[in-house]
Amino acid sequence: MKATPSPRCRSFLERLSLYVDGDLSGAAKRTVEGHLKSCPCCDEMAESLRRTVSLCRKTGRRRLPPAVRERARARIADLLASESPAPPRSSRSRRF
Repeated sequence: MKATPSPRCRSFLERLSLYVDGDLSGAAKRTVEGHLKSCPCCDEMAESLRRTVSLCRKTGRRRLPPAVRERARARIADLLASESPAPPRSSRSRRF
C-alpha cells in the first residue's frame, strides 16, 4: 500500500527539491528532516528525487530532460491539488 500525503505534506513537497539540492539550512533543513523521519510518503518522494538527481549527475547533465521535468511538475501539481495522489496512469508509469 502506498503512503498518502497529508495536507501538511504539501508545504514540504514544495521545499523538497531545495532540500535535496542542499539549498536549505538551519531551521528549514531541520524541519524538513524531522518531517521526512515521520512521513513515509514524503520520505519516499525525497528518496526518489535523490535517485533521479544522482542518475542525471552521473550522465553529466545539469538539468533533467524536459519530459522528466514535465512529469515531475505534473505529479507535484497533482499532489498539491488533492489530498491523495492521483493513481498511476498505467502499470508502466514512472515515478520521479
